[in-house]
Amino acid sequence: MRDGRTENNTNPNPNPNPNPNPEAQEPGLPPREGDWRDRRREWREERRERRYHDPWRGLFWGLVLVLVGALLFINLQAGIGWDTLWKYLLIGLGAIFIIDGLAHYWNPGSRPGSFGRFVPGIILLFVGIAFLYDFSRWWPVVLIAVGVAILLSLVFRRR
Repeated sequence: MRDGRTENNTNPNPNPNPNPNPEAQEPGLPPREGDWRDRRREWREERRERRYHDPWRGLFWGLVLVLVGALLFINLQAGIGWDTLWKYLLIGLGAIFIIDGLAHYWNPGSRPGSFGRFVPGIILLFVGIAFLYDFSRWWPVVLIAVGVAILLSLVFRRR
């Protein structure tokens, strides 16, 4: 067809799909109904429904507000300066990410995205602890933490 000639099609079936039954498809795949835009719209609506019915939906931001409020209260009442409080902010944010990840891990509807919450939590937690205490004294703990993180990732992937 590229050079102007017509193709000699000897196939009596004009359908290029080799599957004789268009309704049948591979097992495990979602049914093919409508065009891809309809399927994508349905998929988005299902995700939106799961997100809005998530019992832990506001946990992260609620804990962040509690942490910031507690740090501001400590700053005003005890007179501890921000040169120390920012280290506790990092530790608190790391703990919040880990708590949020655990809460979403135990909820079957939001389990696939829960591991992504542990990584920033562990990083923030250890960076905050590294600044709070002298890092040159306890750097081997980082090796232990990385090993524990690898082991935890193996445990969480198997479930």
